[in-house]
Amino acid sequence: MASPMDNPIITRELLPLDVREILDFFLRRWKLVCSIAAVTFGIFVVAAYVLPPSYTGAAQILLDSPIDYMTPQDYSNSDFADNSTFIESQIAVLRSASLLQKVVDSEKLPEDPKIGLGALGWLQGALGVSRVGMADVIEISVTAYDPGKAASLANAISQAYLADRVRSRYEGARKASTWLSERAASLRAELSVSEQAVQKFRIDHNLLATPAGSLTDQQLSELNIALINARAELSEKRAQFQQVDKLQTSGGDIQSIPDVLQSVVISALRAQLSGVTRREADLKLKYGDRHPDVMTAQAERRDIEGQIAAEVQRLIGNLKNEVDAAEAREASLARALDSVSNRSEIEGQVGVQLRDLERIAAANKELFETFLSRAKLTEEKSTLLNSGVRVITDAGVPDSPSFPNRPLFAALGLVLGFFVGGAGAVLRELFASGFMAKKQIEDELAVPVLASMPRMSGWSRDAQSQAQPVAYLERRPLSRYSEAVRRLRLGIEATPELVRSPRLMLVTSAMPGEGKTTLVLSLACSAAADGERVLVVDADLRLSAATAFFGMADKVGLVDVLTLPMRAANAIHRDERSGISLLPAGTRTRNPPALLASVRMRSVLNELRGRFDTVIIDAPPVGPAADASILARYVDKVLFVVKWRETSREAVAEGIRHLGGRSKIAGIALTMVEEPKLPKYGRYTSLESSVSDSYYLN
Repeated sequence: MASPMDNPIITRELLPLDVREILDFFLRRWKLVCSIAAVTFGIFVVAAYVLPPSYTGAAQILLDSPIDYMTPQDYSNSDFADNSTFIESQIAVLRSASLLQKVVDSEKLPEDPKIGLGALGWLQGALGVSRVGMADVIEISVTAYDPGKAASLANAISQAYLADRVRSRYEGARKASTWLSERAASLRAELSVSEQAVQKFRIDHNLLATPAGSLTDQQLSELNIALINARAELSEKRAQFQQVDKLQTSGGDIQSIPDVLQSVVISALRAQLSGVTRREADLKLKYGDRHPDVMTAQAERRDIEGQIAAEVQRLIGNLKNEVDAAEAREASLARALDSVSNRSEIEGQVGVQLRDLERIAAANKELFETFLSRAKLTEEKSTLLNSGVRVITDAGVPDSPSFPNRPLFAALGLVLGFFVGGAGAVLRELFASGFMAKKQIEDELAVPVLASMPRMSGWSRDAQSQAQPVAYLERRPLSRYSEAVRRLRLGIEATPELVRSPRLMLVTSAMPGEGKTTLVLSLACSAAADGERVLVVDADLRLSAATAFFGMADKVGLVDVLTLPMRAANAIHRDERSGISLLPAGTRTRNPPALLASVRMRSVLNELRGRFDTVIIDAPPVGPAADASILARYVDKVLFVVKWRETSREAVAEGIRHLGGRSKIAGIALTMVEEPKLPKYGRYTSLESSVSDSYYLN
């Protein structure tokens, strides 16, 4: 049963980014980023000069509370009760087709050859209406091909809106006035009917009315007051008469009553009596009691006393007469009050109906007067309307086009270019199929990377390029490439699962063209230079690159050994220059897998194991053929070749799975590595790549 380690699964963990990793990313992708940015910038700049210019004219309208010169403030209906809603509704009016159609007709837009019959739709698309901040200001902007046209259309829309606003308010006031007048006329008729009903009810029930109320109620009130006054007067007169009567009965001084004391006649008579009495006393002293003058004075005094007594009696008689008159008046008022009270009771029974009729008439009168007053005010107000809207900024002719804004286009193209370039670089990085660093392979596949083989770009320019890499390793044994080959050999020999160096080693790759044969020859040349007996077995029976390298295509080889009764030693050929022994592919065959899976193949390999220190099998790639998977069962270790940055990670993982998992994989050799570019994929991607070329002698 295969262990989990035998099934390589590619897992990419998202680790926290290091600032250095970001810098490395830009260092290796800056050309792509700059290229995309330059192309995007160029497209935007070209577009800024190619696109036809358009100009924008803008006018501003202030929405103020309408002034009503006729209606008091308490009765005015301001449109600004809900300011936000009102402004949004006015913006909708400015965008309405009915208003814009008036502008289309007034400006004769259908006659413009650049606008044509779809003038209304064009104007709706060119119009922009927006609120300026939180102010009660609306900005009207029109974008057109001509600056003068843009300004004139913006001003025309603002003026059309002002005219529409005044007209709508006038029509509203006129409709309200008409309705109020009609309602007042109907209320006048209702009032007339209700007042006639009140008057008819009064006549039918003989109910007279005064400004203060009904005549009966007024009479009843007046009689009550008069009766109260008469009774008070009667009490006063009776008290005076009873006092006089008491004095007369008891023999008191009747002249001490108030009426006597206040009488002018009695006062005059008493003055005369006083004078006569003094004169009588004087005459008595002078002439005696019997003198005629004294007698005359006495007679005169008695006459005055008689007059006083007569006057007192007359006053007492007057008091009696006044008492009798007060009693008669009080009785008369009482009778009259009884009569009026009886009539008031009768009127009270029908007064309820009368008051209902009067209330109806009063309500109709008040409603009629209100409607009549409002109708007159509304009629007069229609001549003094104020729209509450005014243009605070007329649209001026723009000096420069609003679109395209060339500096803005250039800046936007540059910013967008770098953004798109960065996004493209990130996508390129995310979708990069190959391995760029040792750590990637070891983290994702859990297979060690034994060495990174630098790309030898100079081989193609070398005069002896056909002899590479053998000639190169011979001429430059201390070069960077030579050291990489040695490191690879040491890595293979240091495989922990083996106690000794592998005698049989298979070299393969996932796909063709990954430098597999070159690496086989390099390993064999390095081992031969160290004095080892090295055999290269060309098991790639389809292409046979190792056989072609040594020019042994016409010699017997592996196919002949497997199909003919001959010994393997007779098919081995030695290259005297490098000291490498080669078992070439031999004759062409149509069924390589069957030959490689035969018992004869196993016995040949066991025979070769005992004769050489190292046997290196150059096998076909595991992707296109199953040959390497068959041979992997016979060898000690497998060296898997991966081309740097080219071979897809999925292909590498699949190839390792086809080889039976990681159990026989000695490690991976990265080939064709461009070491100057390695630092872009991490500061410590390859330790040897950070060493200067001056360290290597040749």
